[in-house]
Amino acid sequence: MKKHDEIVNMMNRRSILLGFGGLSIFSVLASRLYYLQVTRAENYKVLSDKNRFNFNTVMPERGQILDRFGIALATNKQDFRLVLVPERVNDIDTALERIHRILPLSEPKKKRIKTDINRKAKFIPVLIDEHIEWPVFSRLNINLPDLPGVIPIEGKGRFYPHGGIFTHVLGYVGKPNPAALLKEKDTLLRQPTFRMGKTGIEQSHDVELRGRAGLKKVEVNAVGRTVREWDDEKIPAVAGNDVWLTLDSELQSYTASLFGEESGGAAVIDVTTGELRTLLSMPTFDGNQFVLGLSNKQFKALDSDPRRPQFNKVIGGGYPPASTFKMSVMLAALEHKIIKPTDKILCTGKVHLGNRDFHCWKRRGHGLMSMHNALKQSCDVYFYEIIQRLGMDKVKPFAEKLGLGQKYQLGLGGQAKGVVPDQQWKQDKLGRAWRTGDALNASIGQGFVLSTPLQLAVMAARIANGENAISPFIVVGGETLTPEPLGINPEHLLFVQKAMHAVCEVPGGTAYKPGGLGISGIEMAGKTGTGQVRGISAAERLTGVLNNKVLPWKLRDHSIFVGYAPYENPRFAACILVEHGGSGAKLAANICRKVLGRALERDGITGDVEPVMVDDN
Repeated sequence: MKKHDEIVNMMNRRSILLGFGGLSIFSVLASRLYYLQVTRAENYKVLSDKNRFNFNTVMPERGQILDRFGIALATNKQDFRLVLVPERVNDIDTALERIHRILPLSEPKKKRIKTDINRKAKFIPVLIDEHIEWPVFSRLNINLPDLPGVIPIEGKGRFYPHGGIFTHVLGYVGKPNPAALLKEKDTLLRQPTFRMGKTGIEQSHDVELRGRAGLKKVEVNAVGRTVREWDDEKIPAVAGNDVWLTLDSELQSYTASLFGEESGGAAVIDVTTGELRTLLSMPTFDGNQFVLGLSNKQFKALDSDPRRPQFNKVIGGGYPPASTFKMSVMLAALEHKIIKPTDKILCTGKVHLGNRDFHCWKRRGHGLMSMHNALKQSCDVYFYEIIQRLGMDKVKPFAEKLGLGQKYQLGLGGQAKGVVPDQQWKQDKLGRAWRTGDALNASIGQGFVLSTPLQLAVMAARIANGENAISPFIVVGGETLTPEPLGINPEHLLFVQKAMHAVCEVPGGTAYKPGGLGISGIEMAGKTGTGQVRGISAAERLTGVLNNKVLPWKLRDHSIFVGYAPYENPRFAACILVEHGGSGAKLAANICRKVLGRALERDGITGDVEPVMVDDN
């Protein structure tokens, strides 16, 4: 009995110990559960939500670029894209192979994708492809359960509705390069579908156009597929601002149609404000090709075209201004009283200097020439004679006052400054002394003198304005300079204006054409120029200078014309330059008449009666 009691007591003690131990363990578990489920509940809820929810970047819509009437020059259209998040993929090669079965991926494209994956953090989406056709895009969406880490995106891509006629102004968009990524911290640039401005207005106003990214909270399942979107914690994207330009899209299109297959540049400017209504370089290329991606064949075709479609000729091309430069020489001669306007100089067709003859464009000469008639008929010998008395050092300040030899604040890269030479320029640039022959060539806008079509349009506008040195601008509401006084004697400007009027409206003028602009009651003023690009030998002059038509295209003269209209109360000035287009009195002058006429009509200036029909042949 005693032994039995001892056994019972031992069992009781053990039971108590086991119970106490179990209670202790339960207490520890209970306290831990309380800590996890109550004390740390909010923290683990956040961690759980991070596994359950993703925060996707919402891309902003890029702002539009509009013409002066609100017509879209650069806009956005629906675009289907595909991205892949590397951290959600176990095997990249397998994932790409599955995508390839639906969306064919070339080997270079696969290589590019893998390179992007290696360069970026694993949580950053990598672009697989864009501009995907709808049937392919829909198949990708159907097969998403078999495509882990793949995200189809319906977004907006850049689109240029006018093709190429504004490309040199607008530029185009493309992927950010490594330099841009280092320079900017904006998270937008790290998004695979983001495109930034590369050239033109797209580049200079990129920050304004791009907008701000938003965030979207999405619920995902175990394989990372989105099953629901949540409105809480959502940050909407902010669209980019629109940029308005001073350009007239209809006038630009019309000007491009007049050029046809010709190469060159055109600028139309408001002579009172400096607003550019047309800024055109021809031929051009479709900016949409760069958005979609150029093939090697397409790029080679652009790069090998002798007419240089990628080059912005209207602001970047350096051309001899030819006889359009004569207005600067005239103004300098009048200011320094080198010659009286009524004094006459005999033109025999050439001037002899040293062992060389400098020829007039008219082989047998013009006879006795006054200053007025020398500009009206573009007599070269007259200007050869007065430049020897004047010197280029006195001409340069007047050329610069008229807008030559300088750049303008347009927000466009690639502007050429041009050249207005003098003695110091040649010494600094070439290390050689200035010669009288250099001055003779410069007096007729040849030799070292170079200008852009935009500069020549500004020159015509400043002559037409007569008071202010207006500067061209292209962005509405952008920074504009208050024009300074032109600083040229008004009487001398009036004399030049009358001579330019005679060029176009008086028989014998190099650009005279009955009916002129084709608008009754409205006359114009202007100046022709024929930019020589080749040397003419003495032997060729004896037998007759070869006609441009029989020469190879690259050896033909440039056709140049500057003008403004109306002659009374001027409104618009323009320069038309046709590369290797021959005489300025023909092709460039004919285009300029039509362009100025259309610009006036677009501005409501239509004359006092019905327009006169003009034969353009």
